[in-house]
Amino acid sequence: MPYLSYDNYGMKIGINASFLRKIDTGIGQVTDGFIQELLKSRSKKNEYFLYLEKDIDLKLPKNFHKRVFLPMLWRRDDLFRKIWWEKFLLPRKAKKDGCDVFISLYQCPTNFSKNIRHKMLVHDLILKVFPEYLNNWRKKLYFYLSNQSIRHADEVLTVSEWSKKDIHKYLEVPEKKIKVAHPSVNEEFFQTGNHDEDNKILEKYGIFGRYIFYVGGFDFRKNVSGLLKAYKRLTERYEINDVKMVLGGEDKSKYSPLFTNVKKEIEDLGLENDAVLTGFCEQKDLPALYRQSELFVLPSLYEGFGLMALEAMASGTPAAVSKTSSLPEVGGDAVLYFNPYDEEEMARVMGKILQNPKLKHHLSEKGKKRSKKFSWKKFMNIILK
Repeated sequence: MPYLSYDNYGMKIGINASFLRKIDTGIGQVTDGFIQELLKSRSKKNEYFLYLEKDIDLKLPKNFHKRVFLPMLWRRDDLFRKIWWEKFLLPRKAKKDGCDVFISLYQCPTNFSKNIRHKMLVHDLILKVFPEYLNNWRKKLYFYLSNQSIRHADEVLTVSEWSKKDIHKYLEVPEKKIKVAHPSVNEEFFQTGNHDEDNKILEKYGIFGRYIFYVGGFDFRKNVSGLLKAYKRLTERYEINDVKMVLGGEDKSKYSPLFTNVKKEIEDLGLENDAVLTGFCEQKDLPALYRQSELFVLPSLYEGFGLMALEAMASGTPAAVSKTSSLPEVGGDAVLYFNPYDEEEMARVMGKILQNPKLKHHLSEKGKKRSKKFSWKKFMNIILK
């Protein structure tokens, strides 16, 4: 099949852009990156329909259309609404708009008749790898319906070779049906920044002095507990006592046992004076938080891609990441790796970087160079192919 961006065709292309309302999530970032690149590189002969659950302020050309809608009787943003919107309302709207092709930018229960060619982007299969996340019937139902839709999609796309293997392994989707499209990160991460402006952002989050940085979720697969224990070893065994540990993200442990109670972990380890919990970090502040850190550490047990590692590299921040799942695919030879189940090794790798200025500079330069291999244009072209 020819490129969907073909100027010779005049297609009607629908896009589930719902996660633009959640720009601070990984899927939100990927959705925004794709849409922004599409607006730059669009075919003027195609019509594009962006389907949304919340109106977003976007400057759109005449051949782009927004469709904003919700179920009439259920406005609460939960899994029940998601199923209703994605499985029933969205296909009807796309059919009414006469879409020839539909792109789902995340895995969901959406299905179409044979009249609409469906491309679905699958970010990961965390719920297959860690079934503990399926801790209620609503999640199980949503996951089941989403997996059915992945299998029925005309084309499956995913963000890494690792996720491609998982999709083939767990869902038995033929490998020839799956294409890999590596995402990128926002342009702000590639910018040098201003030291004074960056410091204002650090002060906003209560950060002073040198620090190691982590940002992301606190659910158990993120292994923040292991990171704190490794940091404790770093301060004791390697006598590195002038670098704090800054953890960016919201503590959601009171809502679910799947999330680490980070505050309690810090207290139990006696790190109250050494660890900083920033709370929620605004997306616009992240480049400064990366740039000014001594080191970024990503201790995850599993990542479908690992946007945070790419953000760190683009920012010129030396990175130490888990040698698991997709992360070596992202980091290449521009980061140092550790076994996330081995806290001593994690501490040793962190110490190696912090105590060696030449190595820090080397990793910074290699990271910036490698990060440029990932681009939204490449990502978009593969999806539209």
